[in-house]
Amino acid sequence: MTPLLELKGLTRSYGSLTAVDGVDLNVLPGERHALIGPNGAGKSTLFATVAGTMRATSGQVMFSGADVTSLPESERARRGMLRTYQHSSLFLNCTVLDNVALAVQRVHKVAHRFDRAAWRFRQAEAEAHSHLESVGLDDRAGTKAAALSHGERRQLEVAMVLAAQPSLVMFDEPTAGMSAAETERFVELMQRLPDSLTLLIVEHDLDVVFRLAGRVTVLHLGRVLASGPPERIQADEKVQQAYLGAARTEDLFIEAGGS
Repeated sequence: MTPLLELKGLTRSYGSLTAVDGVDLNVLPGERHALIGPNGAGKSTLFATVAGTMRATSGQVMFSGADVTSLPESERARRGMLRTYQHSSLFLNCTVLDNVALAVQRVHKVAHRFDRAAWRFRQAEAEAHSHLESVGLDDRAGTKAAALSHGERRQLEVAMVLAAQPSLVMFDEPTAGMSAAETERFVELMQRLPDSLTLLIVEHDLDVVFRLAGRVTVLHLGRVLASGPPERIQADEKVQQAYLGAARTEDLFIEAGGS
């Protein structure tokens, strides 16, 4: 199967410091792929370089068979590659429905003005309700986004992502700051996402990683240390040594994997 996303020797340096060092990585269509590693491993820099927020020092980012290495983030988004951030990016003074309807309008290139409520566009409203229902927020459609809990804001972001009709979504620490109950709801939501949507996830919560990912890639000192199914990553001694120390990591992986 041809990869949807392919990184070839991707490198990002800051002067003499190399944060991402010759990374090769493939993400297949429909895959749930997680990126993990200890602090300072280069995960955030790799994410930013793939998304186009940062320029690669060398190497290539291939998306849907095209070289997008030199393209800005906005153009990559137009081609179907979307990234979420650790902090929610919402129109807090608009309603939940308006946030999603604006995303629908952007896809359909429907003209809009911020002094005109998005729900006046009937098609956008209908599609927005459908996306809100899929993430469990349709009953909050008339609520201002500012009034949502942290977990609900993440749900709203997912609805906006679905409205944008991407082929690849890069989730950056999606459960950071969530309560246990919010995390559980979010994981269940992610598990319900359509198989046609490809996910690349950076996440510190290993329980979330091993529940969601079909393949896990471990970064260490800017390089790929290991990549494979969750059970292989859990058993990899190199990963255990690099991540937190063998004994502590083994316990942590057993708790997360339930085995």
